[in-house]
Amino acid sequence: MKAALLALLLAACGGPAEDAGDAAAPAKAPAKAPAEPASPAKPAPKAAGQPAEPRVWTLDTIDRLQPVRPTDALTVPVPLEATPAIERTMERLGGIVDRWASDPDNPWAMGHGIMARGIGFAARDGTPAVDLLFSRYAALDEVRGHTLIRFPKGTLRQRIQPHADQMLKLLTEVNADPNRAVVVEGRTFLLADLYRATVVRSYIDPARNHASYASPNDVPWSLQALAAWAPPDLRWVAVDGTPASLDALTSFTAIVLDKESAFMVDAMKAGADFEKKGQGIFAYTCGGAHLLQGTAYAVARGFGRPEDRAIVEAQVPLLFYRLPHELQLYDETAQDNPEHGLRLLAQRLKFTGHWLESMEKLAAMGFYTPDEEQQRLLAGAATQIALTVEGLNREGAWRRLPEIEKQDYQLYLDLVGDSAHALHGLRIALGRDPVWL
Repeated sequence: MKAALLALLLAACGGPAEDAGDAAAPAKAPAKAPAEPASPAKPAPKAAGQPAEPRVWTLDTIDRLQPVRPTDALTVPVPLEATPAIERTMERLGGIVDRWASDPDNPWAMGHGIMARGIGFAARDGTPAVDLLFSRYAALDEVRGHTLIRFPKGTLRQRIQPHADQMLKLLTEVNADPNRAVVVEGRTFLLADLYRATVVRSYIDPARNHASYASPNDVPWSLQALAAWAPPDLRWVAVDGTPASLDALTSFTAIVLDKESAFMVDAMKAGADFEKKGQGIFAYTCGGAHLLQGTAYAVARGFGRPEDRAIVEAQVPLLFYRLPHELQLYDETAQDNPEHGLRLLAQRLKFTGHWLESMEKLAAMGFYTPDEEQQRLLAGAATQIALTVEGLNREGAWRRLPEIEKQDYQLYLDLVGDSAHALHGLRIALGRDPVWL
């Protein structure tokens, strides 16, 4: 039992870390597509005088789609106190991101650097990271006379985009300008062109088990990216002829989130502990943090069914319940297996950083306002990030990153990428980074 638990904790999130590709196959998605939802509030309609848009976008019309950029910079209702320990932690994490996520040969890391530092984040030679990502790593496909931009998955030693539309998600999260010019294979495009290509490439038909995604675990990044710049009532026909809508895609992920969390909700209601055996939500990247964040963002942008908001809101007490229980699992396992101390600390950083990032995003988007006890737990999570970062420093993790990169590449990626997530989570928690909605 203990050996199995150790293996799961070292594997981080029920399989390879988010950076390594798709997690071990999660439970099957709902057998039926969700019913067509009633239309909740949507992003602001187009200005008067603009030409009429198609009701359903296709490959032949998608070049007319104008992304609707978020305008509301939302911050948390109750910012955490910027204690000296938290400031030191952010300085150290920022140093890791600035040094190691700026590697021009590591596009996945550069994407995380943009998430943590903003669209102005630069590679080591001073070139804007976004320019390098497109000029060196994006590719073009010709589809029935149309040129579509894409990012390939990459290789195990050079991750580019292991999850569908991860790069676009990172760019939209920092509110990049869709009209920003980029160069792909020597030709000039706009970021909006990547968005348009993403729309017509994306589809999921649960009834036929037919999707552009490798599994439900691959959907959340794409969903958040699509929702970020979506016009109202976004519907399209994908390049393979599959009808799709952002409402349906949002509801699909909400149903998956609800289904995969059910066993833990039952444990919470019973006041019981839970086991971590790779089941349910633990089969998803980072313990389901990305599944939650992608679903919540799309719902907050006004997509999905009315009942999908309740599914997201139900995650709030569940995540507060999970925090002390999962921290205890990590700490007990570390005490019993000191030889794995560095790797367990790295996974502890993954958990605490993603947890704080998720909970503060939910608060900023209005899914809950922390009460006194919840605010205490949020502050406690920030403290746990600081303690974990200091523990990693004592283990020599930061000074040994070049060595770790050669000996354990996945651990290296975890340390760099999860430093970015933890920094982003802390900055949101302190009210310094907004959630664009």
